[in-house]
Amino acid sequence: MRWTGIIATAVTALLATGVSAGPAGAATAVRGAQAPADVQAFMTLYGWADNSPPGPVIAHPCLHRSAGGTGTYADPITFATDVSELGWCVEIYVPYMQRYFIHEDECSECDQDWTADHRYRFDMWAGGDAASVHQPERKALIRCESTWTRADAVTDPANPTVIVDPPSGLAVSGAPIFSPTAGCWPGPVGLADPGKQTSVAGSHVSLALHATDTDPGQRVAFSASNLPAGLSLNRTTGLITGTPPAPGRHKVRVTAADADNSATQTFVWVVRRH
Repeated sequence: MRWTGIIATAVTALLATGVSAGPAGAATAVRGAQAPADVQAFMTLYGWADNSPPGPVIAHPCLHRSAGGTGTYADPITFATDVSELGWCVEIYVPYMQRYFIHEDECSECDQDWTADHRYRFDMWAGGDAASVHQPERKALIRCESTWTRADAVTDPANPTVIVDPPSGLAVSGAPIFSPTAGCWPGPVGLADPGKQTSVAGSHVSLALHATDTDPGQRVAFSASNLPAGLSLNRTTGLITGTPPAPGRHKVRVTAADADNSATQTFVWVVRRH
């Protein structure tokens, strides 16, 4: 899926995209006035198992000899894209991931999408290790990549905003996106599972949803679908109240979301007769 590149290819691209060699052979992107401050991009992820060939090899090492990084301003994570979109070693900040990334790899799908639609697509390194080419870790890695993919195509109007050449000091999550031991990063927004709910038709009910957000600059809003008739949700407080008039069994879906992320829980709500 992704191109790993060879030295000749990297050197050609280096000269073509205005990148100069920095100290100790590291490549440093030449920042141009034409570089956008932020862009809307189709955000995808790749890892050890679905790199080509499998592993952490990258086309153009800047800060890292292989794909990696912790996501801080000083140690951004590897990402891949077309060099026509952003030059080698250019850094971005992805708000919904709460991480900084650096362009160190090539992405054949990004090349195709840029050529076809002239729209941005960035492929973020998710992680993994040699065991991720086998089950069950491979399935866990691919599921994690899918979890944090945003929008459905390069032309999707819901593509998230990404900051190019970002300032330091933006919120950063210290957790890896995917860890073979810890699994997939759950995100900054958390929502407690309400568990199975049982109430009686004609009787008033009250259920409080409990959410957390590790980003202090964000405010959580609540939403719900398939609530029993007669019940309503306060989007600000997360309190569900009302009086269900008739018995029934409902599979309810509740969500807590800030401007960048969300968490969802699904539970059964049974309304019994008197």
